[in-house]
Amino acid sequence: MNTADTLAVVRAYHRAWTSGDHPAAVRLLAPDLAVETPVNEYPTVESFAQALSGFGSLVRSVRLLSELAGDDEAVLLYDLEAERIGPMRIAEHFTVQGGRITRIRQIHDTVAVRAAGLVAS
Repeated sequence: MNTADTLAVVRAYHRAWTSGDHPAAVRLLAPDLAVETPVNEYPTVESFAQALSGFGSLVRSVRLLSELAGDDEAVLLYDLEAERIGPMRIAEHFTVQGGRITRIRQIHDTVAVRAAGLVAS
């Protein structure tokens, strides 16, 4: 994929999940999606989709700070405000192939997430 197409996929995914259109966001995920987060594990795209919907329902606001992209990868840096958690700064690195996201690597401070009890046991 070229840089513009990769960024378009990642922007569409980010816009969908942060605006509450979780089905649209999930349609942009590859069936063999790999997810790396500092808390929780998502072995299947279905498990990640369920978590995305649950966490997405807590989101109150999102402010995109920066985006960087290459042919098959992109990074978004954004500030998020979520119910029970408060403010968080998140960096996400995406790999995109064939118009779908195949990998998400997310970085954020886990203190607020753990304090809110949003870590799977």
